[in-house]
Amino acid sequence: MSWRRKSKMKTRSEDIEKKLKEGELREEALIKRITEKDKTNAKLNGVIEAYEKAIAELISEKEQQAQLHERQLQEVQADRDANYHHLTSLETTFSDLHVKYEKSKEMTSQLKSNEESLLAERKQMMDNLRLQEQRYDKMKNHAMQQLEIANKKLDTYSREHADETKKLKALLKKEEISRVSMTEQLQQKSRENADLLKICEELIYGKGQGGSS
Repeated sequence: MSWRRKSKMKTRSEDIEKKLKEGELREEALIKRITEKDKTNAKLNGVIEAYEKAIAELISEKEQQAQLHERQLQEVQADRDANYHHLTSLETTFSDLHVKYEKSKEMTSQLKSNEESLLAERKQMMDNLRLQEQRYDKMKNHAMQQLEIANKKLDTYSREHADETKKLKALLKKEEISRVSMTEQLQQKSRENADLLKICEELIYGKGQGGSS
């Protein structure tokens, strides 16, 4: 009778140890899932930041191109005005300056031609710039739509991650409590086994001494 009780208690102790081991494995799996969720959110944030940086660089590049062409046009117009005033002054001077006058006139004509070319180029550049701005607006609208979608997905992922994290933490807490409870039960059973063994030994040795007397 005593041996059967010991065997049952041993089996129950083994079951408790097995449950403790299973609880530890579940705890490790839950921690791994939380880490993977955090990595996914970090990658999504990196993609959104790269998209915003590319849009900002495109805007800066278009603004620099427009400023460069505007400076070039202003320089040509300043040269034209200077030569025009010089030509006017030559027309009122002595006839021996006629050669210089003709040369200046030719230069002014060339500058006028250059100005017209630059104006035509500027018009073409402005037309191209408008087209690029239209394409940029389309890209920007598309990017904003994608960004909005990404933000919504990120919000959804964040909420899901938060909910999942709460659930996982609750499961972890439950597993910890269960493990502590099982540990306490195992310790209690160990103490009971020790007490039972002591009683059995007292009974055995007590009976033995009684028989010899």
